Amino acid sequence: MSKVGTIIAIIAVSVSLVILFLSFASVKMDVDIPQDNNTRTGYPVWHPPFPGHYGEDQDATILASVILMAVGGYFAYKWTLFDTKTNEELVTYLVDSAFNKTTSIYFNQILAAYSLVTCITGIAYLAFDVGKLWVTVGVFHNGLEVVLLIALHQGGKIVSNKFLAWMILYFVSALGFSIFLDWPYDTVWFKMQGLCQDFGLAITFTRIYFATRNGYGDETHQRLFDVESPREHNGVKEYTFGSVTRFTPNFVLLLVLASYTHILGNVYATILYTRSSSYLVLSFTYCITFPIYCYFVYLDTHSVATPPSQKYIILPDTNKPKVVLITLSVLFLSFLCTRLSFYYQNAD
Repeated sequence: MSKVGTIIAIIAVSVSLVILFLSFASVKMDVDIPQDNNTRTGYPVWHPPFPGHYGEDQDATILASVILMAVGGYFAYKWTLFDTKTNEELVTYLVDSAFNKTTSIYFNQILAAYSLVTCITGIAYLAFDVGKLWVTVGVFHNGLEVVLLIALHQGGKIVSNKFLAWMILYFVSALGFSIFLDWPYDTVWFKMQGLCQDFGLAITFTRIYFATRNGYGDETHQRLFDVESPREHNGVKEYTFGSVTRFTPNFVLLLVLASYTHILGNVYATILYTRSSSYLVLSFTYCITFPIYCYFVYLDTHSVATPPSQKYIILPDTNKPKVVLITLSVLFLSFLCTRLSFYYQNAD
């Protein structure tokens, strides 16, 4: 998209966001939604009473997601620990718009941590259900999404010395509002800010896929590497952890698929969070999303490029107008889901 097109899009999204904000004035804020209590702790939770909510179906789905995330996260991290010097052909580089390159190992390790941390939030879900007590653990799931977005924005790993300050600010605001707001606005706030990260990841991974698909193999990017020492790996050799395959840009589609699956579950649970099916559907999407993320790490660490090209994933342009457009779009989509949630509450 050209700079002029980006500016026009920013104006259009900004106007849409203002109109959406104004529509909240017509929302009935006195909707009386009963709040359930957790059967284990007795504390209020973030949903109305659902017959059978604490039954076998819900617990089995959460437990399945916990096991899959724990196993997947463990192996995903283990797969990143290969010797990059002796197995250089397995290394993938993330390349930004300025042609700087960063090994994807850091990114893959964040994905592994993302799966393991979310596994812990699943255990907390089994123990407490979702609510103010759970959010003290659940906020770390969203925090890892923020880390992923910042890392990709900075070329593949965290380089800013302001990172820690911004993360502290995020945790304080996300956790503080969730604790001090009353029902149902505590859950609305947490879901809304969480959707911002979810939409941000989905958009970012989609942009990365198209950038990689359109630019992979281009001579401009090939000049980033040592052209005097092209890859000569024509066969599939046995490594200490198994055989390898050929790297293709389509591997990035796994990131897109995982992020879209995750966001579909969260959108459904946000808009229809007063329905018993919402949390069951959300829990089931975790059984799909995180194994896909871990499978991407497996393919990325068990593949080589087709000679003479070398492995790299192209990151999209992060100039200020595009960052502003994406930020506004993420806010619009998140507030739209919240607005629809209020609509269905009033309709019920």
